[in-house]
Amino acid sequence: MSLDCILIGFNDEKMETTIKRIEPYKNQGAAYQHMLTRSAIVDGKRMKYSELIRESISTSLGMESDLSIYRMPNMAVHYIRQYLKKRDISVEIINNYNFGKKRLQHLLKTREPLLVGVSSTCIVESAPLREMVDFIRENNPYVTIVIGGPFINSINYEYHDQQQKYLLQRMGADIFIHERQGENTLFRICLELKKENPDLGSIPNILYRDGNEIKRTIKVPENISLDADPIKEFTFYENHIKPPVYVRTAISCALNCAFCRYPILGGELMYMELESIEKNLDYIYSLGVKYLVFVDDSLNIPIERFKSLLKLMIRKKYNFRWCSFFRISHSDEETYELMEESGCLGVILGIESGNNTILKNMDKQVTREKFLFGMEQLKKHNIISYASCVIGFPGETVETARETLQFIEEAKPVFYDLQTWFYEGAVPIAKEKDYYQLTGYGYDWSHKDMNSATAAKIVSDGIKTIKNSAFMPSLSFNLWSFAYYLSQGATLDEFLSFSNIFKNVIDYEKNEVDDAYKENIKKLMMVFKDNQNLYDNLKMRNV
Repeated sequence: MSLDCILIGFNDEKMETTIKRIEPYKNQGAAYQHMLTRSAIVDGKRMKYSELIRESISTSLGMESDLSIYRMPNMAVHYIRQYLKKRDISVEIINNYNFGKKRLQHLLKTREPLLVGVSSTCIVESAPLREMVDFIRENNPYVTIVIGGPFINSINYEYHDQQQKYLLQRMGADIFIHERQGENTLFRICLELKKENPDLGSIPNILYRDGNEIKRTIKVPENISLDADPIKEFTFYENHIKPPVYVRTAISCALNCAFCRYPILGGELMYMELESIEKNLDYIYSLGVKYLVFVDDSLNIPIERFKSLLKLMIRKKYNFRWCSFFRISHSDEETYELMEESGCLGVILGIESGNNTILKNMDKQVTREKFLFGMEQLKKHNIISYASCVIGFPGETVETARETLQFIEEAKPVFYDLQTWFYEGAVPIAKEKDYYQLTGYGYDWSHKDMNSATAAKIVSDGIKTIKNSAFMPSLSFNLWSFAYYLSQGATLDEFLSFSNIFKNVIDYEKNEVDDAYKENIKKLMMVFKDNQNLYDNLKMRNV
């Protein structure tokens, strides 16, 4: 039976592949150094934190681990599947490309799909998308390939016309959707492709291949209400303990930080009504899910809406353990009390800097002192804190960077991430590039007070010396991922131990591995050896 659409989720590229691609540019900027501080070498192979966790569980327990954060239901493909199915479009999903290649191959060869839709959520480079496109073409050279999502929106916004077309050509797809939602655009593409003589030029919000050219259609915002259909038909991997589920209650961000373009790409703020949120949570609760991840960039803004959500969760006695981003700038003592009572497991904090001048440059609308108060409240109410910090924002000096390292030591978040600042040319601070003498792009930049190489060195040294908090890099892993492994049987103490060993094996080249390094790797690979819950979890799929 023929099929209208296949939807594919994330492609998790191996660190070995990533590092080989950027190694020729190791002396240009901080990209290569950034990867060294997010990875370690095991048996001659470079692995990122998420790969090391999986390897450690396998080694510790003596059986292959199939646990992965990408076994969480992919929100993008589940939501779009439901949108299309309700409009009589037949859809199959591949939740994660890495786990679903065999099934994808079967669908491509036997179901004659009209199109394949590929999500670019969490993608920051074109290579993982190109890998999926090539695989699809190998198995079905005739199917139309559509790519949409944040990465395509980013390219559409960041680059001028010729650069955009060059990058899109490299990805190799046929159609690209550049709309913050895009569900209706994909639906219209499906309808058009069913016609004998499709006219892609009649569909707004796309760039499409026409011979050797890429043509652009008009922009028409969709603005589909989040209340129209909030409940997602979540599906799970067979014979696995139910993982956390992603929940979205808003689009865009209420703040306008000078380093971030998300409010621009996200467009006007849209909120889901509390009644619709309740329906969504009721459905998720009925599935037996125990953990939630709210993906809203500013869940606790406005604060009264946030409190109403927490009171709803308390009243309904869902007993979810939940995580979210959290803005300390918009909080009070009652907020923390309600968070604890409603089951908050932990929050990601966009700390960015421990220096008030840099925070002002970033337009963070918060001070170091407010951060310290908020993090003390989180600790008081047994909520895990994950502090995300960057080094190198315009105005940063060696002295202000040192204050950020000192802040992490003083505030003692349970976990932290420390990164070199990544410069995107279309962010608000770029308007002041002449004042800061800011040049470059990405991890290769300089301004009047610092350059990316200096920032990367401060990051590397800081990670190795910080003692009061556990380093957990956000590359392929963060608090959401931690919640996943808790749902599968891992413990907080194991992750604290893992992270504190991990910081001793970062920033090494393969030819620098010595006996002390190997001893630390041996310890890292045995962190989960006494975990009976994880053992039982794996055993039921390894019989």
